[in-house]
Amino acid sequence: MYQEERLLRILTHLEEQDTMTVGEICAMFDISRDTARRDIVKLTESGAVTRTHGGITLPRLEQKIEAYAARLHNEPDGKMRIGRHAAKLVQDHDMIFLDVSTTVQCIIPHLKPAHATAVTHSIDNACMLAEQATIQTHLLGGIVQPKTRHLSGYSTLGKLRDFQFDKAFLGAAGISEAGIYYHYEEDIYMKREIVSRSRQTIVLADYTKLGHTHYYRGLSLSDIDILITNQPLSPELANAMKANHVQVIIIS
Repeated sequence: MYQEERLLRILTHLEEQDTMTVGEICAMFDISRDTARRDIVKLTESGAVTRTHGGITLPRLEQKIEAYAARLHNEPDGKMRIGRHAAKLVQDHDMIFLDVSTTVQCIIPHLKPAHATAVTHSIDNACMLAEQATIQTHLLGGIVQPKTRHLSGYSTLGKLRDFQFDKAFLGAAGISEAGIYYHYEEDIYMKREIVSRSRQTIVLADYTKLGHTHYYRGLSLSDIDILITNQPLSPELANAMKANHVQVIIIS
């Protein structure tokens, strides 16, 4: 088993059990204590876990994911350029889905269609869309998640099934040759349902997401049609995109 796969399984286990000891890691993967310690060091350095006496635990939620307002200011120029280009793909009378993502949010100020319909589960997206006179907006219901300012749960997913999208604009926590990664397990089901209901799926991600994984692989590369980013991909990732017929648009 490769280290990357092992690290993802450790993080999945931590989501369920909260803590793990070095001995438990050794037993789970049949590896030496030195190998387990190297895994712990890598997870700790990435900020995914916190070391404890004899093992690891997940950091507090406040440490795991930056506050939404703070993330909005990370790489603002690159995200705005990505959003500006993505907005050009929206045509009159399109029905679009806009994901909970600070990069996807950058589409909204640049939307110019005479008539379009936007669906979202992001509170901030809905507020910004309300300022667009020609955009009819649907905000999916559900449980309010105050950290990321979006709605989630069974009712959100259920309402999503009422729509058929021309284009879905999705964010990402990480992108590798294996697929598109997200923060939460519930993201898997949400993203897959969106893709199944969209004629075209477009992922927006600044360069900090390229070549990285996260907790949950929500989509395969074959699930998406277009990737818009702001730096060239590694040769390995570029080849994977080509093999899966993904159009890559690089915004300088």
